[in-house]
Amino acid sequence: MREETLVKNLLQYKRTLEGMLFAMVGDAAVAEDLFQEMAVLMTRKREQADENCKFVAWGRQIAINLVRDWRKKLARGKVQTLDDDVLEAVAGAFEASAESAWDARREALRLCSDKLPEKDRLLLRRRYEESVPVEQLAAELSVSRGALDTSLYRLRRALHDCVELRLQQPGMS
Repeated sequence: MREETLVKNLLQYKRTLEGMLFAMVGDAAVAEDLFQEMAVLMTRKREQADENCKFVAWGRQIAINLVRDWRKKLARGKVQTLDDDVLEAVAGAFEASAESAWDARREALRLCSDKLPEKDRLLLRRRYEESVPVEQLAAELSVSRGALDTSLYRLRRALHDCVELRLQQPGMS
C-alpha cells in the first residue's frame, strides 16, 4: 500500500478505529494510545497490504492483536477486560457499521453527482479523479485560477449538502 493511501485511510477511518478500540478497552486514553501504536504498525506493514484492501478489516485485526497484548500487560493487575469472543464481536460490529456507512455515503455521492450538469461532472472528474492541477484546468477553460477555485468550491459544497440531505432520508444511512 502506498504511503499516501495509508495516510488517507488512517485519517478517513480514525474515528471508527478509535471507537472500536474504545469499545474494546473502555478507556479513551488507552484507546488513543493503542490507535497511535496501530498507526505505527500499519506504517511498518504497509508494504504487505494491498492497495485496495478493506482498510477497516485490516485495522480490526491489528486492533484485536494490540488489545490482546494490552490485556496481557494488565494480567498482573485486577483490571477486567473483554474475553476474545466479545472482543471479536465488538470489532466485527464496528467494521460492519463503518462499511455500511461508507457504502451509503458513496451511493449518496453517486446519486448527487448524477444530478450535476455534464460539464460540472467532467470538471470534478478531471480535477479529483485524474488529479489535473488547478492551473492547468484554468488554462484549458480560459478562466482565472480564482474563478476555477470558486467554481470547484461551489460544486463541492453543493455535493456535500446534497449528500448530507440524502443521508438524513430514511433508508440511506
